[in-house]
Amino acid sequence: MSEIDESKYDSGAYENKWFKASDGIKLNYRVYGNGTTRKPAIIALPGLTRCARDLDPMAVQLSETSKIYALSLRGRDLSEYDPDYSNYNTTVYLRDIYEFWKSTGEPPVVLLGSSLGALLAMLMVEDHPDMLAGTVLNDLGATIEFAGMSRIFGYAGQLEDEEELSAVVNTIKEHVGNQFINLPEDQWERMALSMYGRKNGKWHHRYDDNLGVALSENKENFRDLWQAHQRAADLELPVLSIRGELSDVTTAVTIRSMKNMAPHMQSVDIPNRGHCPLLDEPQCIEALMGFMAQIENRA
Repeated sequence: MSEIDESKYDSGAYENKWFKASDGIKLNYRVYGNGTTRKPAIIALPGLTRCARDLDPMAVQLSETSKIYALSLRGRDLSEYDPDYSNYNTTVYLRDIYEFWKSTGEPPVVLLGSSLGALLAMLMVEDHPDMLAGTVLNDLGATIEFAGMSRIFGYAGQLEDEEELSAVVNTIKEHVGNQFINLPEDQWERMALSMYGRKNGKWHHRYDDNLGVALSENKENFRDLWQAHQRAADLELPVLSIRGELSDVTTAVTIRSMKNMAPHMQSVDIPNRGHCPLLDEPQCIEALMGFMAQIENRA
């Protein structure tokens, strides 16, 4: 068995901290940069089975001009696993995020979410608009395509442990390979290390096994994301959509319809990416920096 450093691609350019939610669960987060006096901070949220490690390359680049909090949701990576897996739901996640924002003492922030994180950002506009200076939606819109969700739910919480990291890379390629074209091999390995860590001598995914149970027993009430987006439009809240051109979760038609509802909304499509862009692509960084500069000018 080959030995590979789990922090091989980790920048280390952050402070590693913990926050205790109101029910006692400790959430891990990273703080990058110091920001400026006029530009709001960013709270960045990863996807369903992902964690703050995913956000490291993007956060390092944006931290030159913005302060960034990269938060791992409960049950992911270094954040505590919830003994009651039914708490792995959007209501609890939204409460955690709002409490976390309150604990930072920051004025309204930009909530940058990938996939599930983007869904939470959209719902936060309805639930707690007081915390928002803007939202960034990484490959999620008001209509979520069934094909993409079926693909994700087909493997979330069901991936096997592996002896070698190379096997992890092959597994990831099997499930998301058609969403990332021309991705260099070191990027695939970085993705594998952000998703898997060493446990009992094997490579194990960085989330609570019971997350898969929570997904299979999902009893959440449906919330209308079009209604949530209409709220953003009514508030004239700055919104940036980042969409992978190959996405099977979010269509270009959905984003066009959202922009018709909210003329202030901005969007960028990322070539050779599906669900969801890694956020360190040059087009992503350019769009994010431009978006943040415009919000700073509004202050």
